[in-house]
Amino acid sequence: MLTLADVKLQRRIDAEDTSEDALLERLIAAAYRYAEAHTQQAIRPRTETVVLDGFPQLDHAIELPWYPLQSIDALEFIAPDGASQPLDENALRLDIREDPHRLYPRWGDRWPLTIAEPESVTITATVGYEETPDDIVHALQLLIGHWYENRESVVTTGTPAEVPMGVEMLLFNYRRHAVG
Repeated sequence: MLTLADVKLQRRIDAEDTSEDALLERLIAAAYRYAEAHTQQAIRPRTETVVLDGFPQLDHAIELPWYPLQSIDALEFIAPDGASQPLDENALRLDIREDPHRLYPRWGDRWPLTIAEPESVTITATVGYEETPDDIVHALQLLIGHWYENRESVVTTGTPAEVPMGVEMLLFNYRRHAVG
């Protein structure tokens, strides 16, 4: 994870100077959001939740909306009697070999029955990289540097400038492509 100290070092800002810490923290957060939107990946580690209107038929997969996925932390469902129940992680099979990652019941099992109501299954997971890849860190640093030096939405002197090309090139190999 890119830290304030990393950004200050790269921008050659004295570590003891706290006058722009709030700005730099906002730029770090914005750079992560930009990179995540551009790549369609969860870069920062965090907990995410998805709510479904039931399990798929039989033993079909649940396609998970996150990439990369570190772990499934909880899966809860509402049984036909209306009681909320956890599904033990040993009853799950996670396939992370492809994108999207898929969640199945364990071999030979089927998904449990749920109440016939919307929002009857809740999956909580830890997503993002445990350690941000170096080229993504470099792209974040370039973005932060660009925004730090160009604090207006439009460059008023010289030729108008876009986000530095190097950022897109560094993020290219991490970009998920969707069809449809």
